[in-house]
Amino acid sequence: MSADFPRPDTRYRFHVSYGETDCMGVAYYGEYLHWFERARSQLIRERGLSYAEVEARGLYLPVREASVRYRRPARYEQELFVRVGVSEWGRASVTFAYEVWGPPEGTVLIATGATQHACTSLQGKPVPTPEWLKDLFRAP
Repeated sequence: MSADFPRPDTRYRFHVSYGETDCMGVAYYGEYLHWFERARSQLIRERGLSYAEVEARGLYLPVREASVRYRRPARYEQELFVRVGVSEWGRASVTFAYEVWGPPEGTVLIATGATQHACTSLQGKPVPTPEWLKDLFRAP
């Protein structure tokens, strides 16, 4: 595991489902972004809010950019975990970093990635990154 990974972080654990794979039993490339979203939502929940509560505070976090580097195939029924943390703050954005780890026991790096999110009002206008959001991800 990367020692220099951003903190605080979390690990979202799951098994690759049949519906997430192609006819060879390999996870479809687009599923990784769904896994990233689930991990990101878990991180926000663990820090004390939900995505719904973030939006209730008047902030949307639409994805501006996404990247995935596939290193090894993820396969049907494998237990994986996605590690996620905030890697960068912009004036009106936040970037999350991801690592997908697989068997045996989460020791094989399957993929890495990132998503950059704009901070916008509910009307879709860019807004400065709120301090309360930054505070949410500061290490205790």
